Amino acid sequence: MTPQSGWVRPEIGQLFADYQGASKYHAEDDEWLRQIESKCKGALQQFQLQSKLLLKTLTPNAALLKFQGSANLTVDQVLKRRSEFLTTHGLNLISVRAEPGVISIAIARPHRQVLQLPEVWKSWHPDCTHGNHDLLIAVKEEDSSPLFLSPRTNAPHTLIAGSTGSGKSVLMQNIILGIACTNTVEQAKIILIDPKLGVDYFAFEGLPHIQGGLIDNQETAIQTLNELVGEMNRRYTVLKENRVSNIFDLNKKPNPTERFPFLWVIHDEFAEWMLTEEYAEAVSDIVGRLGVKARAVGISLVFAAQRPDANVMPMQLRANLGNRLVLRVDGEGTSEIALGEKGGERLLGKGHLAAKLEGEQDILFGQVPFVEGVVLEQTVAILKGI
Repeated sequence: MTPQSGWVRPEIGQLFADYQGASKYHAEDDEWLRQIESKCKGALQQFQLQSKLLLKTLTPNAALLKFQGSANLTVDQVLKRRSEFLTTHGLNLISVRAEPGVISIAIARPHRQVLQLPEVWKSWHPDCTHGNHDLLIAVKEEDSSPLFLSPRTNAPHTLIAGSTGSGKSVLMQNIILGIACTNTVEQAKIILIDPKLGVDYFAFEGLPHIQGGLIDNQETAIQTLNELVGEMNRRYTVLKENRVSNIFDLNKKPNPTERFPFLWVIHDEFAEWMLTEEYAEAVSDIVGRLGVKARAVGISLVFAAQRPDANVMPMQLRANLGNRLVLRVDGEGTSEIALGEKGGERLLGKGHLAAKLEGEQDILFGQVPFVEGVVLEQTVAILKGI
């Protein structure tokens, strides 16, 4: 059955609507924000930097203070004094970014707000009529609006990086749940590859969207990725037969010769296998061949690793993974490879995200919602039809 709108099964929407574990508002958070504003203004004045505050916002992870930019207040001037902000004034600067006429300073909260997936997804109304390709993966720090990953409007392929404790597994859970909750099995399938034998994915066992079960050995992974290239070429033939240019128009057509499910290829801890020369050559070649051609036929690669270092991330592979979702990484070098600049090492962990998405001018900061074990089990049970 094809859903008309909303969730792929109405019980999912009901599960989220009935959720009672939403985070509570605390009046002391407002007081903390006022204190941070005063401390930051004092610090800037002590450094003889302009400090005209335009806007202040409390985010799940930080106090976001926006000051009027000028020749006397630049990003470089603030960054030079980052250690003094911390040691002298007790202000941990996560990021300092330039906006038109504005210097935006994010200062870490000592007690962060935990966002729960049901409370975030309550306000998400996906259109599942022809399958959904826009996945809600986080809440933006800037304005608390939803942050979407879309292989249709962003780049077709994605790199995820995050060290232990960064929240990478939770982000992967968000992506898999987002696919399964907003698509029928006919609309989307998941190919899941994990060298760690699926230890982070036990909760998804039996999920009907996962095609062929978990792949946990190199030989099967290479064979599966090679088959994707053949499937891509076959799909282009069908598009030509039906006189359409992409899978989205094909699946909306009243009577096409064939409809295709969107294919999500999720490869966790790929860096571990990329140390094997045979695997590295095969993967780099296959990803290069898929490249931008895969978007039109509905194939999206999501490659994740704790340390996507230069020796496991050739330039060509990096170029083809256009979207970057970076959680906390363990050094500036890893951040520069994964995000394209420093800063990933200053994220706070536990789902604090920096996203560099094709089509967006700036890096977007956000918080990935946490998926409680019981919520995950209940949602997967509904999807399995239990």
